[in-house]
Amino acid sequence: MIAQAELVPPWGLEIDPIAEAHVHVVQRGSCWLRTSLERRQIQVGAGDVLLIRGGVGHSLCDSQKTKPAPHKKVLEAMPRRLASLPKSRAHETTVVLCAKYLFQHVGPHPLTSLLPPLIHLSAHEAERHVQLQLLLQLLRHEAIDAGSGTELVIPRLVDSLLVFVVRAWLEGQPVGAGGWFGALRDPAIAKALSLIHERPQAPWSVERLAREVAQSRATFARRFGELVGDAPVAYLTRWRMCIATKLLCETDVSLDEIASRVGYETAAAFSKAFRRSHGSAPGRFRSQAREQLEARGAERTRAARAVRRTDMT
Repeated sequence: MIAQAELVPPWGLEIDPIAEAHVHVVQRGSCWLRTSLERRQIQVGAGDVLLIRGGVGHSLCDSQKTKPAPHKKVLEAMPRRLASLPKSRAHETTVVLCAKYLFQHVGPHPLTSLLPPLIHLSAHEAERHVQLQLLLQLLRHEAIDAGSGTELVIPRLVDSLLVFVVRAWLEGQPVGAGGWFGALRDPAIAKALSLIHERPQAPWSVERLAREVAQSRATFARRFGELVGDAPVAYLTRWRMCIATKLLCETDVSLDEIASRVGYETAAAFSKAFRRSHGSAPGRFRSQAREQLEARGAERTRAARAVRRTDMT
C-alpha cells in the first residue's frame, strides 16, 4: 500500500506498528522520527529514506515538540488545512511518500523479521542508487495520480521498493555486518543458509553443516552466530517453524505431513516444538490464522481501492 501526503505544520503522525514494515520517503521539507525502541529523535531531511521493521511503533512529526496523533485523524483534517493555507506559507509544508506492507502471512514474516529495527538512508546514500530513484519516481506518480491498472501496479512497485532499500543499505555496510542479509556475502555461511532453506527436512546438525561448508565445527558455529545472530540449530528451528506456519495457514495438509516436511519424525514431536515456538497447538493456530488472513485480505482489498493522496491506510 502506498500514499503521498502534503502536511501543514504543526503535524505529527503516529503510525500503527501492526504492518510487517513501513517505508517513508521525505520528498520535501524535513521532519523528526521517534521510535518505540529509543528516546532519541532522528532528524530526517528531504530525500532521506526510512525502512522500519514491523512491530516497531513510530511517529513522524514536524518538530521535536509536536505531540503525534493517530495518522488517520491527522490526514483526514489535512485537506481542509491545506485549502486554508496562504500561498505565502506554501513552502512550509512537508511532503512524505509512505508505503505499508501487509503480507499474506500470520506472525512475523521470515525475512522482514530479520531486518534491523530501522534503516535510515540519507539523501546522499539514496541518490547513489539509480534504480531506487527511478522506482521512487514511479511510486510518486502512482500515489498522486491513480490511473487504470493502479491496483495491479502498486503492489509490485512497493515489493520492489523493499528490495532496493535493503540492497542500498547492504552496500553501505562493512563486510561482516548487516545481519542475516550481510551473512549472504560470506560464501560458507551463505551455502549453509541455502542448505537449510532448500532442505529443512534434513537431519541437520552443527557438525554436518560445518562439514558441508568445509569448516571446523567451532569455526562454523562461531562465524554463523556472528553473522546471522542465531546459533545454527536455533536458526534451523525458526526456519522450520516459518514453513510450518505457512503450511498451516494456506493448506489442509495433515500434521503428520507437515512434521515430515519440516524435519520431525512424528506429529507429536512437531506439535511440541510448534507449541514451544508459537504458544499454541498447531490445530488451534490454524483456525485462528485463517480468520486473521480473511480479515487481512479484506483490508488489503479496501486499501487497494482507496489509493489517494492523503490516505495512508
